[in-house]
Amino acid sequence: MDLTKKLIKFATPADVNDWMELVSLTIDGYPCLDKNDYTANLLQYIADKKALILRDEDIAVGVMGFSPDTGSIDFLAVHPQYRHLGITKLFLDKLADELLYGKEITLTTYRAGDKADTGWREEYCRLGFTERELLVEYGYPTQRFVLPAKNKGESAFRDTFMPFGSKEEIL
Repeated sequence: MDLTKKLIKFATPADVNDWMELVSLTIDGYPCLDKNDYTANLLQYIADKKALILRDEDIAVGVMGFSPDTGSIDFLAVHPQYRHLGITKLFLDKLADELLYGKEITLTTYRAGDKADTGWREEYCRLGFTERELLVEYGYPTQRFVLPAKNKGESAFRDTFMPFGSKEEIL
């Protein structure tokens, strides 16, 4: 199946179980996650149309919670078997082209040198994010990253991401 940003949809309550299954697969990326609090927040994001999901048939391969007011990505998870297939770029394109057009996009991730980072900092830099201030969130040291606003006629992400290998090699 060709995965495109057109396949990214707003999540519904029917997606919660698959979303949480994906979160469980990527829990290493969220060391202080409380699943009960997270599920309650997810349901609010779904109600507010701030939760996106990408599926490959019956599998949730990517999920994102975002804030249209602040331009922040509050949660992003990509299925480990799909990680190097450009899924993060698809979500960024969806935000920049349709949902947060003309706004800076921000997120927080691991600090440099954090042994828990499995390559996310590098990927965000490759996608055009720049490092900003150091933070502590939920008791964990993080760093804010910022992607400049996309201007009309500009394709900020078109050539910035080159996936590693083919889908067949990854799966």
